[in-house]
Amino acid sequence: MRRILPLLGMACLLAAAAAAQPVVTGALNTASYALAALPNGSLAQGSMIAIFGRNIGPSAIAQATSFPLPSTLGGTSAKLTSGGTTVDLILTYSLATQVGAIIPSNTPIGAGQLTVSFNGQTSANFAVNIVRSSFGIFTSNQGGSGPGIAQNFNSQTDQPINSILNSAKPGQTITLWGTGLGPISSDDAAGAAPGELSVGVEVLVGNRPATVRYRGRSGCCAAIDQIVFDVPAGIIGCYTPLTVKIGNVVSNSTYLAISERGGLCSAGTPFSDADLQKVANGGTLSIGNVALSRISTKLSLGPLGTQEIKLDAGTGSFYRYNAAQIAASQFAANDSLPPGTCLTFTGGEQASGLPADPIVGTLLDAGPKLNVTGPSGTREILKEATTGTYFATFSTGLPSIPGLPSIPGLPGAGASGPFLDAGAFTVDNGAGATVGGFRSQLTIPGNFAWSNEAAVVNVNRANGQEITWSGAGANSRVFIFGFSFDGANKAGAGFYCYERGGAGRFTVPASVLLALPRNTAAPGAGGDLVPTGQIGVGVAGEPSRFTASNLDLALFLQTALNFKGVNYQ
Repeated sequence: MRRILPLLGMACLLAAAAAAQPVVTGALNTASYALAALPNGSLAQGSMIAIFGRNIGPSAIAQATSFPLPSTLGGTSAKLTSGGTTVDLILTYSLATQVGAIIPSNTPIGAGQLTVSFNGQTSANFAVNIVRSSFGIFTSNQGGSGPGIAQNFNSQTDQPINSILNSAKPGQTITLWGTGLGPISSDDAAGAAPGELSVGVEVLVGNRPATVRYRGRSGCCAAIDQIVFDVPAGIIGCYTPLTVKIGNVVSNSTYLAISERGGLCSAGTPFSDADLQKVANGGTLSIGNVALSRISTKLSLGPLGTQEIKLDAGTGSFYRYNAAQIAASQFAANDSLPPGTCLTFTGGEQASGLPADPIVGTLLDAGPKLNVTGPSGTREILKEATTGTYFATFSTGLPSIPGLPSIPGLPGAGASGPFLDAGAFTVDNGAGATVGGFRSQLTIPGNFAWSNEAAVVNVNRANGQEITWSGAGANSRVFIFGFSFDGANKAGAGFYCYERGGAGRFTVPASVLLALPRNTAAPGAGGDLVPTGQIGVGVAGEPSRFTASNLDLALFLQTALNFKGVNYQ
């Protein structure tokens, strides 16, 4: 026993040491949070990054408070080796799970290895890629999506943050904030180093290029960049997509609010000026959305050939927003992209729809269920206990396979069949604890067609992709979705475009497609039931507005999207 006990003690000491070992799990642009495997996920010389991990800093945050910025902070230091050269990262804050750092401008370009040391222990190498420029835009939700951090220039002393509560006017000068424009010649740790940088920058406002007046470091902070540009004439939209393109690398996709007169921005949104004025005056805005959606997907099922699966679903959400939440929200204003524009988004999983909005209001109770009645009968949309929102799968539209019995309990299996076919639909809720009783009606049309579906197979991201359609009303809304997933690196991205139905065609621009990774397998190949690259085209009818007590705004909507597998090249 005397020989065993010391060994047991040594094992405990080793286990304790292993538990304290720093572990790096990610290193991302502080503004965009773009995943490393995405086209804009490399880290730029002279940029500010966020390092994520475990045991990489103290339990209470340590922050740098003066210049020059340190290379050791709160017991944390970090090194990056690239091109045979090792540099000390410049630290701005340190915490057990996250460290803020600046990559020195003289760091060699190329594949690199990052390590973090804390209290004398060093992490394993973490792979990163260093490039000259990879710009990220800061956003109001601090997550790389939604409204960008941009200031409307009214005068030297009046430069408010742009939002739907304080929009810009066409032709107005805007100051955009971000990081990753590129290296400087001076010491990054010394503090602010304002000055024009020699980098080719293209600012795209609603897919249109803007006149750039300045691109360089800010006058306030180390590693923080500013791009000053003029809003192009003729652009109006309260959720106008805004991106920055350097070469073939496109920043995260954000919003800019633009209106004819500036100030409150309601055109093209479900909001009225009175709604926004109420919020601007310190009040709140309660919004209800009920949506019916059909997603038709063509899947290659081996000996069964190509099968079309129609998934019919219903959703509902009821939220109360304050001014800060409305200004930062990505999707509080449902389907409000200006016609002819696109939004991109990213995620670590294979996408099938728009990501969740990180800004959520206060949930409102509209009752235990919503009832939807159509030509095929009545279905229920139940409130989910975990989220407080409403969701139901009406039918999966699984293909009929001879000899395969129906699966009990599977939505859409058996004889239920598709539910959201063309016709009139109503929704009601009885009455909830907060939201009063309501009833609304809409009609689902049935004559929309994606004209060039068969020709869209290989999508060259650098060339753009034209989409054509027929059967859409002149003022209906046509949506174009796309998703691409890099399964090897668990990184995906997608886009969402909107055009008026009467246009009949739309070209998804290269600046949008270049934000997507190449998908890892051909449609239906690689053992994937769901293709890793997809494009969908569909139509949405005019929303039906309804009223209920304790709601300022309520919409009943429907969409129908047809997806197919494609290769993103």
